[in-house]
Amino acid sequence: MLLELKINDFALIDDLQLSFSPGLTVLSGETGAGKSIVVDAVSMCLGGRADRDLVKSGAAKAHIQSVFEVDWQPEATHARLLQEAGVVGEDIHQLIVSREIHATGRSVSRINGIIVTQQLLRQVMQHVADLHGQHEHQSLLQQESHLSLLDSFGGDTLQEIKEEYLQCYQALCRLRQNLHQLGSSETERARELDFVSFQIQEIEEAQLQPDEEEMLNKKNDLLRHAQQITTALGTFHEEIYEGSMGSTVLDTLSKNTKALWTVSGYSPELGDFASQAEELQIRLQDLSQELKRYLESIEFDPEEITRIQVRLDLIHNLKRKYGASVVDILAFQKQLQQKYESLINSETYYQKIMADLSEHQGKTLELAQKLSRQRKIIASKLEEEMIAVLHDLKMGKTIFKIAHTISESSSLDENGIDVVAFLISTNPGEPVKPLSKIASGGEMSRIMLAFKTIFARIDAIPTLIFDEIDAGISGRAAQVVGEKMSFVAGHHQVICITHLPQIAALADHHLYIEKQVMDERTQVHVRYLSEEERLYELGRLMDGNISEITLTHAREMRQKATQVTKKQQRS
Repeated sequence: MLLELKINDFALIDDLQLSFSPGLTVLSGETGAGKSIVVDAVSMCLGGRADRDLVKSGAAKAHIQSVFEVDWQPEATHARLLQEAGVVGEDIHQLIVSREIHATGRSVSRINGIIVTQQLLRQVMQHVADLHGQHEHQSLLQQESHLSLLDSFGGDTLQEIKEEYLQCYQALCRLRQNLHQLGSSETERARELDFVSFQIQEIEEAQLQPDEEEMLNKKNDLLRHAQQITTALGTFHEEIYEGSMGSTVLDTLSKNTKALWTVSGYSPELGDFASQAEELQIRLQDLSQELKRYLESIEFDPEEITRIQVRLDLIHNLKRKYGASVVDILAFQKQLQQKYESLINSETYYQKIMADLSEHQGKTLELAQKLSRQRKIIASKLEEEMIAVLHDLKMGKTIFKIAHTISESSSLDENGIDVVAFLISTNPGEPVKPLSKIASGGEMSRIMLAFKTIFARIDAIPTLIFDEIDAGISGRAAQVVGEKMSFVAGHHQVICITHLPQIAALADHHLYIEKQVMDERTQVHVRYLSEEERLYELGRLMDGNISEITLTHAREMRQKATQVTKKQQRS
């Protein structure tokens, strides 16, 4: 609900701050006192069109700020819009909405301090407050909301059918998704099966081993350097056993080892040296023999190098297509095998999905038709109830119809097969038209009041603001309008501009708006009326003159208003 409204340099208002409470609040004042300026200011916070003419003369900009208390539910439309735009977090119970209107014509909108577009502001605030009297703020004028309103009027019976339909429709959507993933074309599935089969065959024919690539790379490296390896090993062996000058390394080592043994008896250390020299001789002989055997095992075969390179090229090609390593390729082969088996069995699966799809499509359509029949019954009841309420509001010649059309079965959606629109004619002989085509602000406000009376316990929009609702009515009609508003105010915050005492008497709170001239400048002031002041204002609203008679009538009206309120609370 609307908690606070601050207005600066807007139209005739210099600086104004108002606080609002639950229930019915009325604003009254002399004709031309500027009552609509307050409503215009609220309109700016609901995303209304800004005009630089609204900036107070001599000021650089006008500033309006409103604070709304909201029942934060993450799934609510306004909550989703704000979260998607990054304006609020997960748990916000107040929306601080502001508009700046510059004398240059530029306008800036903010929600909780974050600049937003006027479009987003309007989209969000239409779920927070309804301003009746200016079409752009009326959620009931949007045909998209009519079907959900009709359903909410339908009660538990309709909701049970709708829930059953929705479950069946969601199952139908899942089947359609499964069919889409499978591929609805038999040709497509056959083509995919051939391709998967080719991929499996290509990998299988390669007969890959997990460590094969590493081994091939090592062998390839060895063969490519066979000449260099042969030369190094041959030279080593030759120097050990043959020597270049007739004396080999082993001969020299053997002679010197014998010399060490001849002196080994003179000290333990010399004995150790002789032993180590003998071990070195033996190790050198063993190493030379191993090198010789390894050298003899090396065969430089150009054809083998070619075969290895061809194999490595094959592996590289498979890696490019199927994985970063041989291990990855083999893992992908398993996936392909599973897909192949799935495709082999897909015909059976396809036939099952098609059978389930046919069954669910028929059942969903049957439930949609059942839902449609129930909506038709509910629509007739809503038409009757609306006409009765409009009759109470002295709009007895008004015709209210609910246009109910059926879409094709292919157009099934989460709401069924129904297209609903609320139509109305306020003058005899005129055809019914959409609600948005009604020209009179007073008629529109009363029609909206009729809706709000019927949907008082259902409608989720917490704040309702009525402008011009009492245009063209008086007497008993005014009393009925006031009582209806009082009833709606039991479930919503209602703010209303009025010049009728019958409505003002039923208010929970009364604000008086007046113009004052100070320093040759006209300013608008608003003040809250006490109970005694309300009696004087009711007297003024009756005939313009305050007398004992009008004050007595005012007291009677307030007493009657108290009785009406108590009766409504009991009902």
